[in-house]
Amino acid sequence: MNVEFPAPPTFPPAEHTLTNIEGVKAAGVAAGIKASGAPDVALLVSDIPMAAAGLFTTNHFAAAPVKLCRSHLLRSHGNVRAVVINSGNANACTGAQGERDALSMCEQVAKALGCPVHEVLVCSTGVIGVKLPMEKVSKGIEAALSSLSSEPEAGRRFLKAIMTTDAFAKEASAKVGDALFAGVAKGAGMIQPNMATMLSFVATNVELRAEMIKRALPGIAQASFNAVHVDTHTSTNDTFLLLSRKTVKGDPSWSKHAEGVARRLAWLIARDGEGATKVTTVEVTGAATDDAARAIAQRVVGSALVRTALYGNDPNWGRFTSAVGNCPEVRDARSLSCVLQGIEVFKAGEPAPFDKAAASKAMAVEDVRLELKLKDGPGKASLMTSDLGYRYVQVNAEYTT
Repeated sequence: MNVEFPAPPTFPPAEHTLTNIEGVKAAGVAAGIKASGAPDVALLVSDIPMAAAGLFTTNHFAAAPVKLCRSHLLRSHGNVRAVVINSGNANACTGAQGERDALSMCEQVAKALGCPVHEVLVCSTGVIGVKLPMEKVSKGIEAALSSLSSEPEAGRRFLKAIMTTDAFAKEASAKVGDALFAGVAKGAGMIQPNMATMLSFVATNVELRAEMIKRALPGIAQASFNAVHVDTHTSTNDTFLLLSRKTVKGDPSWSKHAEGVARRLAWLIARDGEGATKVTTVEVTGAATDDAARAIAQRVVGSALVRTALYGNDPNWGRFTSAVGNCPEVRDARSLSCVLQGIEVFKAGEPAPFDKAAASKAMAVEDVRLELKLKDGPGKASLMTSDLGYRYVQVNAEYTT
């Protein structure tokens, strides 16, 4: 069967990127880690320590860089001068050598900046179980240090260098008065709720303490990166860092703006989805509790049958309702109503009359909304999922070959 895959989508660059934050410089270079020759070493540096906190993978096989980041954030009390990243190699399941290599990356940057090694964080992304080619990595870090810049395009070179199977760059920003929030992310596969994210870095010039960021981070992730589903497979390297350069006085609504940036990045990750053609936001209301609503939404977004129907623009409500019916959190399934793209397709436990052709046409867009309404209580939740098509299989069948 010959399948013609759609071209990757294009999105305009965000108005601001990481290097628009005063005092922040970035670089992205090609060190030869990737066989393609694409950029694969990235560096983010602040002229003074930034307040920072992070969320990381829940995978028991957390990669060496994840373990080191956790340790350094504790030792530095959330003070961070730099983040160094390599792509093309996850440095995961690489034993003691992998831990030494992650530390070596931090030491090289710390020596160049004249800061304590625990003020440098490290991330890796790529193929699992392969040791880092440290000679290439070291030369890449040296080149990145030499090309640090505060120009906006430097922030985008940083982003380019952290990408792996991404079909397009993912960046977002928000400016509220003098307060600026800018973020980038990479990720298209190995994505499931109940984790931090793939790799994402959000920075702000709002004056925040590390403890403030640490308290707010779980809630921000819950509404963004933890609300994304692609393939029910949490990675070994997932990292979400939020950093404050402390230029503008504190804003009590700062977490709302940071969440907005993170949610946009999360939507872009779902939109990529290794061959995805759309993002469907599944909104559950009327569940017994918020946790119950989230569990129901997770059952729906994790269904391959639901996601293939979304790919085919098929308003097959039987797949949605049966997924809900399999949830032990549902008390009264007969109260369920489904609204797909504003069209009621199932009402109070029974089919609703609707124009299938019109519903299918309404689904043929890149931002779809599926509302699942129960009458069990006040619980609500919202999750995002990509559709599931032929391209996903091709990308992942050929990933290491």
